[in-house]
Amino acid sequence: MSKNIEIGIDIGGTFTDIFIKDLNSNSWIVNKVPSTPPEFSIGFMDGVSETLSLAGKDTEDISRIIHGTTVATNTIITETGARVGMLLTEGCSDILQIGYGWRPKMYDLDMDPVEPLFLAPRRRCVGVEERMDFKGSIILKLNEKDLIAKAKYLVEKELCNVFVVCFLHSYANPAHEKKTKKLLKKLYPEIPISISSEVLPRKREYKRLVVTGFDGYVKPIVTNYLFNLQESLSKDGATCPFHVMQSNGGVSGINNVCKKPVGTALSGLAAGVIGAANVGLNAGHPDCISLDMGGTSTDVALIKDGKAIITNDGGFEDYPLNIPMIDVRTIGAGGSSIAYVDAGGALKVGPESAGAFPGPACYSQGGENPTVTDASFVLGYLNKDTFAGSLNIDIEKSKKAILNKICKPLGLSLTQAALGIHEIVNSNMAQTLRLVSIKQGHDPREFTLMPFGGAGPIHSGKLAEISSIKQILIPPTPGVLSALGLMLAPIQHEAMASYEIKTVNSSWKKLKASFDSLDKLCDKKMKDDQVMKKDINKSYFVEMRYLGQSHEIEIPIPTSINKDSIALAEKLFHRTHQSTYSYSDVSADVEFVTLRAVHQKDSNEASILEKVKNYKKLKPNKKYREVCFSSKDGFKKIPIYSRNELYPGIKFKGPAIIEQSDTTTLVHNGHSLEVDNYNNLIINV
Repeated sequence: MSKNIEIGIDIGGTFTDIFIKDLNSNSWIVNKVPSTPPEFSIGFMDGVSETLSLAGKDTEDISRIIHGTTVATNTIITETGARVGMLLTEGCSDILQIGYGWRPKMYDLDMDPVEPLFLAPRRRCVGVEERMDFKGSIILKLNEKDLIAKAKYLVEKELCNVFVVCFLHSYANPAHEKKTKKLLKKLYPEIPISISSEVLPRKREYKRLVVTGFDGYVKPIVTNYLFNLQESLSKDGATCPFHVMQSNGGVSGINNVCKKPVGTALSGLAAGVIGAANVGLNAGHPDCISLDMGGTSTDVALIKDGKAIITNDGGFEDYPLNIPMIDVRTIGAGGSSIAYVDAGGALKVGPESAGAFPGPACYSQGGENPTVTDASFVLGYLNKDTFAGSLNIDIEKSKKAILNKICKPLGLSLTQAALGIHEIVNSNMAQTLRLVSIKQGHDPREFTLMPFGGAGPIHSGKLAEISSIKQILIPPTPGVLSALGLMLAPIQHEAMASYEIKTVNSSWKKLKASFDSLDKLCDKKMKDDQVMKKDINKSYFVEMRYLGQSHEIEIPIPTSINKDSIALAEKLFHRTHQSTYSYSDVSADVEFVTLRAVHQKDSNEASILEKVKNYKKLKPNKKYREVCFSSKDGFKKIPIYSRNELYPGIKFKGPAIIEQSDTTTLVHNGHSLEVDNYNNLIINV
């Protein structure tokens, strides 16, 4: 390996994945180390040190680090963020508490609120004298004395350490919010501020407040985490660029990330989808469903024509998160998901997880609850000598946990209980597969399933059967595909602006001027990340709707705005509306709602995969192990292959198991396997 190496590091709830690539020789090394919650930075630094040692390199050799982080995600899930004080328009300070006024469980007296009330209780949501109308005209000037009094109350009485500002109609005119930010900075220079006109300049107050609230809620935590990591790396001799994955599939330098940390809320999920899309496209499978199954959760995404689907109408659990993000669905199903018998005597699996510590019972770290991984060891799917490096695996503890917690309450045998755990977790994941395919109008039979993560290839065979998927593609390094996908992500920045006007009333010059102002914002961010203008690729998007509609459709338009652009946008809108909703009306009035400009610098990596040219056609060695795929057949000796001995063109039928350092693949009875020219495993179901 040369001195020109890049490192991708993806931190999950259970394991931290590290991928080191030599940019000169195109060789790589992958590694997995246990995550170290709640201090994930320890696992980060341990993983870097250990993997560099494996590569025979030092931190001085690193040319770039790309990081996928779950810090913002975990902060929101565990409700351990900053103490937020919200400044809202007087008379509208109950926006957070009112939300949509939606009760999904009408008669449940103990129902948890669907609004993120943990962001700030009512006493920390205060009104400030000011008012804009929906066109951005000032109705009531900002009362600076009132603002200062309210800010002092939040800091001195409520001990708030972050300000969140969300004034009515600030998307149309941000003047009051910008003035508020300036005054607050002067009054309390040490307190971070998030204003909605910078975080999400678009209509709908509740959604805008929630996204801005999340931004303020995670800002101190994410900022401290990233700058501490950068300092630790610098002390170890790494002075290279440090980029962080964003929810939209791009990466950015930490200075830009810390200005809007809510953009990393789904950082950890996005990298895997980027990697899967690249693998599928280059291997001739552009339409695929990615399945990232780790220790704590499973993330499912649909990939069409080699591209991840981006949504502006996403969410985080039940909360709206209307920032551009890769459309990923997450379920609490992973290798460390706990199996239990509920009060009604039914076997359940997840969403509670044993995590990295104490982890599954077999980890010998004090865990006593049975997990999916414990069931996999009991059924013979996993090899304790090759599983996750240095962990001290004790299969007897897995058996004891399942016997005590599952077999005795339900009167099942050990094998029946272990198979039942797998059947339930597979069924749970199959439902999520249907959400991203059938419920969005896509036939799963037309897609290839691409499982990755440490546990994905173990469950993919049964999942494909349940979901009527005909083919499975398992990439060369599935256990660390998320870390590898970080290498492929472009440096990306985007800017958004409200532009609510009927198309017949808009002029192409006004449209161009609006995009020009968005380009200036993006150019500044790209310059901060040391990207030259000549390397930037631009994309423009417009959200449009029929007049009177309450939802929009985003469509791409050419970046060369001219007199034909508006007519072209209308034409594309009608066509997209027809294909999405089976309805369009070319005679109806259409309006623009929001504009979005995206600037990208493509990664130096065109593809993860390269065709394998030089290999020896040696007959692979086979070992045998007692494995159980069904209660009917029981335990049978089946062949175990080492993946590094499989070469392009080799074929065989299941049942079989393929082992490698980062995962294990099951080939079920009736399924057939072939290795393609890129060393992908192609399983025909």
